Amino acid sequence: MKEHTDSKRQKWVWASWHQWVRALAATAAVIAADQISKALVVANPKLHEWVTLIDPFLKVTYLQNEQGIFSISYGPGFLYIILSSIAMGFVIFLLLRPQSRFVSVLLGLILGGGFSNNLIDRIRLGYVIDWIDMGLRNWRFWGVYNIADASVVISVILLLACELFSAKKRK
Repeated sequence: MKEHTDSKRQKWVWASWHQWVRALAATAAVIAADQISKALVVANPKLHEWVTLIDPFLKVTYLQNEQGIFSISYGPGFLYIILSSIAMGFVIFLLLRPQSRFVSVLLGLILGGGFSNNLIDRIRLGYVIDWIDMGLRNWRFWGVYNIADASVVISVILLLACELFSAKKRK
């Protein structure tokens, strides 16, 4: 009888070390690219000044964002750190289970963006440095952002697409 009940229990399967290496490499790459690019931006244009890279599409505009994603304010500064830490904890939880190579890299890119913006910048500076400004002439596509923001947004979109298509395949 005991064997029967044990066979019904689901066994927890841990992620391989290969998965962790992929995720941590992606995390480190985003943190490095984001922090280096921000250091270069801070050293060059002054706050609120811009430099055109590809006219009229891409400008470097140095901003200090004390608010949240898409420059939306949702409380005091410590709240941004707490909420992003919870989100990063969830991503780490997802990485505990086996994931495909692509998904483990995407989760690592999300972690890198979260660590770079919401832990490194907010704890060290009290704000996030934004600098990528895209648009046409005076019409901008969206707010000014950085590599960490782009990493998180693009990775979440790709994860949702992966989940949507894999759910269709399962049916």
